[in-house]
Amino acid sequence: METDPNEMIYCPYNKAHKMLRKKLQQHILKCRELYKDEIELLVCPFNKAHLIPEPDFLAHTRSCIDRKIIAHYQHSAPAELTEDTRHEKIETEENWDDDDVPDYNPQLYVATANVVREPNGMFPSQRKAFIKAERKRLLGQDSDDEANEKTQSRGGPGKATCQTSQRSAPYKLPNRQR
Repeated sequence: METDPNEMIYCPYNKAHKMLRKKLQQHILKCRELYKDEIELLVCPFNKAHLIPEPDFLAHTRSCIDRKIIAHYQHSAPAELTEDTRHEKIETEENWDDDDVPDYNPQLYVATANVVREPNGMFPSQRKAFIKAERKRLLGQDSDDEANEKTQSRGGPGKATCQTSQRSAPYKLPNRQR
């Protein structure tokens, strides 16, 4: 028996709530939290969407519509293999269990690959050290020497300034008289 997803049903917590069957699971999560102190409903073992008050639970489990689906699979015999469905065992020379391949470690891969990493969740001093180590890793060992030469040529350490070309202003500001 197929159920229509467009069928309108009522919320087990509040009968004033009417919704499409396909929206029930999403709605139940909200109402369960809202009514957790007022109403205690038990979950049907055959269908998680069935929420039943404790006095009616035993009667529901005996007569649940979805019970027959579970019972059918529990009591049906397994399918028999025939000549059409049998096949010979497939032999191969490959055995992936014998390979001594190390497990994939994403942190190790990123640390050795040419990938730009960001220092998320670090303190400023850790971030600064991380960026310095990343520059050294990506640009090579010479990156510190080049950086030191550039800062010294600009006026010493701590006085790194941005060199920009002088260009004219796009418009002139009028002179104001005081």
